[in-house]
Amino acid sequence: MEHPVKKIRMQKPLRRRRFSKRARWMMAVGALLAVAAALVLLLPTIKARYPDELTVSMQTVQTHKMLETGDTNVLDTITVTHEDGESYTLLYRDQQLYLAREGSDAELINESYSDDIVAAATQIAVTDTVAEDASEVSEHLADMGLEPPKIIVKVSYANGYEVELQLGEEVPDTTYHYYRWSGDEGVYMCDIGIYEAFAYTAQMLLPVEQPTLVPGLIDQVSLRTADGGLMEVTFVTDGAGTYLGTLKVPYEYPMNSEDSATLMSALKNFRLGTFMGTVDASNRAAYGFDSPIAVLDVHQQAGLYTQIDSDGVLQTLTTAEVTFRFTLGAKDGDYFYFCEYAGECYRVSSFLVTSFLNADTSKYLTRTPADMGPASIASITVETETGKLDVRASYTEHVLANNQIETDTDGNVVYDISVTINGEPVAQDVLTSLVNSLQQMTVSGTAHNAESPSGTPHWQMTLTTVDGATRTLIAYPLDAFSDMLVVDGVAMHYINTEALQIALGEWYPAS
Repeated sequence: MEHPVKKIRMQKPLRRRRFSKRARWMMAVGALLAVAAALVLLLPTIKARYPDELTVSMQTVQTHKMLETGDTNVLDTITVTHEDGESYTLLYRDQQLYLAREGSDAELINESYSDDIVAAATQIAVTDTVAEDASEVSEHLADMGLEPPKIIVKVSYANGYEVELQLGEEVPDTTYHYYRWSGDEGVYMCDIGIYEAFAYTAQMLLPVEQPTLVPGLIDQVSLRTADGGLMEVTFVTDGAGTYLGTLKVPYEYPMNSEDSATLMSALKNFRLGTFMGTVDASNRAAYGFDSPIAVLDVHQQAGLYTQIDSDGVLQTLTTAEVTFRFTLGAKDGDYFYFCEYAGECYRVSSFLVTSFLNADTSKYLTRTPADMGPASIASITVETETGKLDVRASYTEHVLANNQIETDTDGNVVYDISVTINGEPVAQDVLTSLVNSLQQMTVSGTAHNAESPSGTPHWQMTLTTVDGATRTLIAYPLDAFSDMLVVDGVAMHYINTEALQIALGEWYPAS
């Protein structure tokens, strides 16, 4: 039964309670703190209901602090348990982490992960405080991924001290995760790096055997990208780290030296990252291998190479002829791609494959077509409208008085070089000067709309190396100032009509 509301007769107006300025300020601050705390606590629920308003209106000020730092000198084990039930234990011995194996010896994990895991386990660092006591947000712990936790980490020290860490879901609109530790009752946020340090499976932590890519033995590369189509390149090297690349597909044309070096450097530095598992019909599409963004084939000759072993000793090893295939699939986050190699899936850094993904044959074409790279020139023949130039060079190993072949400080054979021009002997410096000048002869631009060459050429030049490699350049009239340049039958550039005369100087054939 409802009761009627009592009427209260006021004899005198109530006096309004007045607060000091300091009290009013404290109350305002308290109200703001309460609102801010409520927003953080209810963030998952509010985000789900009002995502747009939250994104626009809420800006959280983070407070970074270190709650505790464990002593790595007595760190013993780190046991990681994921929400799916997988659990593994890492042993910390001699400043290295080993994966404990039941019934067998512990295995050293990938050293690139060790520092991050040890730091995340021993340095209890938080980005912000959600609540000083979990009881304040007990009804939200499940939303935060802390009841049950997504990851539990138990850190044990040789002195008997133990710490437990609990990691939860990602805090919406941030790069942080909800976080607890056994040192107090608080609920915190931690950096994503701490979460990722423990998100690896045991298999992911094991070292990855890298393919043996030896730049000095790589002679052919085939690259097919989703955007650029097929590109094939061949390489020759002088054995001292200088590489000369030649495009073979979609057309044959010499590459510029910088891009040759860039591609070879990308191959030299290529590394497989985290092992993800065997590729099969059930996961091929998920990894993006059904429609790869790039397929890279690297052919490597048989030969010798050197490497430094774990004891710092330089070893000379032998490798057989082999072709490596790397298939790049879907992107994994902002910094990685999935890569299939030998039937297994790995993550690879996007920084290591940028040169392959950005490959553009039109940008690789050399602009100094008479540059034969590090190879020694055996002959230069030039035919112009006014005459001919025939440069010949012969190389003979220099024999010392003790009948030993002379070598320089780098171990390279020293040669005696004889040079003739149109049959007349000249100093070796003349050949050096001519080769240097020709290497600097640069095209004027790309002949995008040039017609097929026709008519009588202004000049023709053929360069031959001591190894027998040849390159033929022919200049056909294009206009009053330019010639269309054909390199080994392919016309891609135009060049100044006086470029060859400037390069040859006094040796330009005169009538």
